[in-house]
Amino acid sequence: MTSNSPLSMISRWISLACAFGVFAMLYSLTNLYAQALFYDIQFSELSSINSVWPKKVYNLATPIDVAIPFIPPMIVPYSWSIMLFCAGFFMVKTPAQLSLLTGKLILATLFACFIFYIFPAKFTFERPTVLGWAHYGYQFLHITDKPFNQFPSLHVAYAVLLGTSLWQLSKSALYRLALCCICSLIIVSTVLTYQHHLLDIAGGLLLAALVLIMINKLRNNLVLKYLVVAISGFLILSIAGFMLNRSVASGTFAGLYSVVATYWALSFLGLAWAYQHPNQTRDKRWFAKDKQGRLRLSTWLIFAPLLLGYRLMWYVGQRYQFTQHKQSNSGLLSHTDMGSNYKIADSIYAIATPKLFGLSQMNNRHYLYFSKFSTIIVIDSAVETNSHNLSLKKALNTQAEVHKLDVNNNSSSLCNTYLSFTAIKIKYLYFPLLDLQSLREVAAQDFIHLFKQIDTLANDVLANIGIATNITHKQLPDNMVLINFQCVMGLSRSVALHALYLIYQGQLTADNYVTWINEQYPKAHLNDYYLPKLLVNKIEIFAKKN
Repeated sequence: MTSNSPLSMISRWISLACAFGVFAMLYSLTNLYAQALFYDIQFSELSSINSVWPKKVYNLATPIDVAIPFIPPMIVPYSWSIMLFCAGFFMVKTPAQLSLLTGKLILATLFACFIFYIFPAKFTFERPTVLGWAHYGYQFLHITDKPFNQFPSLHVAYAVLLGTSLWQLSKSALYRLALCCICSLIIVSTVLTYQHHLLDIAGGLLLAALVLIMINKLRNNLVLKYLVVAISGFLILSIAGFMLNRSVASGTFAGLYSVVATYWALSFLGLAWAYQHPNQTRDKRWFAKDKQGRLRLSTWLIFAPLLLGYRLMWYVGQRYQFTQHKQSNSGLLSHTDMGSNYKIADSIYAIATPKLFGLSQMNNRHYLYFSKFSTIIVIDSAVETNSHNLSLKKALNTQAEVHKLDVNNNSSSLCNTYLSFTAIKIKYLYFPLLDLQSLREVAAQDFIHLFKQIDTLANDVLANIGIATNITHKQLPDNMVLINFQCVMGLSRSVALHALYLIYQGQLTADNYVTWINEQYPKAHLNDYYLPKLLVNKIEIFAKKN
């Protein structure tokens, strides 16, 4: 979908649900927290209990606030905020505008609610009794929005962000005047309804300015996604721990929930940073694996919340994933004649799979397929979980043990099969790619370095078994090398690497690689955003020069 393509109603509703869902959850939680904290502090002052932190809920009233009148009818423009919030998602015209609006509102909510937690404040003045029709509006306000979550004012921040987002939709002077009036009245109403102080308005304006600066610096929505996970998780864990601690008189959980919440936030903020500043060298260090493709302890210590989350999703969707992987692999593994589509050079073949087969998923056809090779070079591109490198090795070794009995019975053909399984070597290379990360964010030179490593490994293997890759002759089945581009998290990364490698080898071009992908891997569905033409062109230029 291009940035100028028409928007579907489903896209609008989903974006609204995301933005409003984040607001409803976090705003309610922080409001509940501030209210509980306020009454705990009141109780502590009376009973000399000093276990409450922070020690105060702040009062931000200034002498000027005392002079501000209370105007009951201003509840009407105050209520426009939620209406404009929702309407904005149906007023924008392009996917780019919708994405930008959603990002602005979510980012403002995240930052505001984080401040609400670390700097709780309460409106100071008592609101006069309201009579007449306005009474129902204030009654509803009293039920839904307690006098906490003061600084910064989200009403003000939202008004500015919505105003700037909707400004370009029409050049009509009347439209822009009406938009300015609506947003200005929303801002003014926050003090005239005795819901905020002047400092809250200043905070809301500063928050809006910060969001407007930051939103254009975010590399993509994945950065925003992990900012949401980081801050939302921090607030949920912190407030849940606070509430649990209140219910336990001994204070058993005092401090512990803050440590857990902070660890969660730092882990996902680190991940957001990785998406914001892509770097292969750093990712390989942060998401380190050993030579067998297993995540190191250091990786688990830093990114345990993420890794456990992926592990849980894998177990929940295991049946679905197994079906998808089986469908994706079955077509590839049925090519027992090793057709030219998978041939890289003499004795060297390559395929892309979303996972390597484990023992429970292999059948005789698969074993015979792998028994054709003396060496399998595994290129693992998933940072989120262990490679299936070890599973494949275990499966082949187990199959070798099965055929060992036939060796004892002097069956020559089965003896050769046994020797094939025992002789298979697995070489492992790690090229980390973050989940859904566009390959445009990885330097072309990093791909070229990977492909050179693959070539070196493959040529070394063939040289060691006495086969030169530049000599054409009849090949023995057990003297072939299989390059397996493998990603446990899905097929797209594997296929993208496979296609780029073939372009690097000069077997595909910028003109035919899309057709090749569609024919050989119809389930991959790679688009230009994920595998950009610019990257393909760079790899092709390098291949032609070398």
